[in-house]
Amino acid sequence: MFAVSRYYLALLGHSQRYLPAALAYLALCSILYADPSSPVLPLFGVSGAGVLVLGCWLTIALLDIEDPVQRLITLNHAGGNRKTIGGAVLTVFGCTLVCTVVTVAWAATHRNQLHGQIISAGLATHLACALVGIAIGLPCSRLLVSRIGWTVLAAVLVLGLVLLGKWVPLVHPLLEALMSGAPYGGPLGLAIGTSVVSLAASMTVVGAVSAHRS
Repeated sequence: MFAVSRYYLALLGHSQRYLPAALAYLALCSILYADPSSPVLPLFGVSGAGVLVLGCWLTIALLDIEDPVQRLITLNHAGGNRKTIGGAVLTVFGCTLVCTVVTVAWAATHRNQLHGQIISAGLATHLACALVGIAIGLPCSRLLVSRIGWTVLAAVLVLGLVLLGKWVPLVHPLLEALMSGAPYGGPLGLAIGTSVVSLAASMTVVGAVSAHRS
């Protein structure tokens, strides 16, 4: 799986499909964290939402690079559908992990009021959002949706539902708590649990359906 992940990382880097989302996230963070006196928890909520979109974009971009023939070759060399999907997820999670560490480290080094609990909350928030973004990107990718127009429409609708739907118990309760100043301990635990479950379910369903199609 790690060999597949390295292959996908090289493929993503060579394609440069990561650039639009990565530059947009960089611009977002440069604006958010420009003022060192602003409270950091609401900013973590906004940049966490940015990581969610970034994770979804990178997942779709990575899995849509290969055409069906190239994907069959990758499947044969990797030894199965589970390893290729796992390698893709590992690649995107690694990219979002780097963005998360850079974001939280920047906030920590430019603010004197940060302590371990806030830093841990920032890391957990961004990583939970990254997992949900990957979980959304998998079924919206070419593995299940063959046309790019339907991919964009599906991804935008699901992202909007997850980020704005108060009745969706994934990361919205956490982001809302962070941005409103409400207690975030319970929503943070909920976000961590639901993000892991949603990614596992997405990988299982997409792996089964794509294996049946191939």
